Amino acid sequence: MTLTIACAVRTFRARKIAGIALAAAGLVVALASSTAWAQVRAQDFTSITSSDRVFRVRYPKSLLVCAHRDGENPDVWSPEACAADIPVCDNSGHAGNVILCLAYPTDALKGSELQAAAFSVSSIGNYSNSKECLEKWPRSNTSDVHSEEIGGLKFQAARATETGNNHVAEQHIYRIYHGAACYELDINLTTALDTAFAAEDAPRKLSREERHTIEGTLMKALAGFRFLK
Repeated sequence: MTLTIACAVRTFRARKIAGIALAAAGLVVALASSTAWAQVRAQDFTSITSSDRVFRVRYPKSLLVCAHRDGENPDVWSPEACAADIPVCDNSGHAGNVILCLAYPTDALKGSELQAAAFSVSSIGNYSNSKECLEKWPRSNTSDVHSEEIGGLKFQAARATETGNNHVAEQHIYRIYHGAACYELDINLTTALDTAFAAEDAPRKLSREERHTIEGTLMKALAGFRFLK
């Protein structure tokens, strides 16, 4: 009887040790997999720092860095994905200085209603204090004003739309006052209306999944915004 119990105890201990070993091995594999996944995801991002080294943006590599085509045309951007009838780099609702603009690549969406979409950062020089920066909105149709925390930074956020020349711009606006300066971060998406084309050339509408991908990619750039000083 005593021998049988001892054998049972030894068998139980052996099974318990084996179970712990298997669990540990599984944990190591899981950790290795998650680390590898994090490394793969990290490879999909790059970063850019403002010329005055005030801020940095970590963003998906698929986005295009926009630049002014020439000094005489400050509202004209290149490459083509950065340009639209209603600008996506420069939110025309403010008179700020655009410091950075990152555009979503549009090649795969040719023939759709999308004209351009971008994430931009501007310095709003005519707002001299925090109250003006966070409460003085550029247009009367600004809506959904609310506070929002992104990446540890507290923004005053809002939405607006702009129409003109048979196009519509959807704008997500994020304001923050930092270092005695007002910054505006925008996610802008401009689409063409059917009236901009002949009936037989009307573009197809973006699908919900396509809009989600565009906005999600630009939101990653917004989430990657950080002040350096």
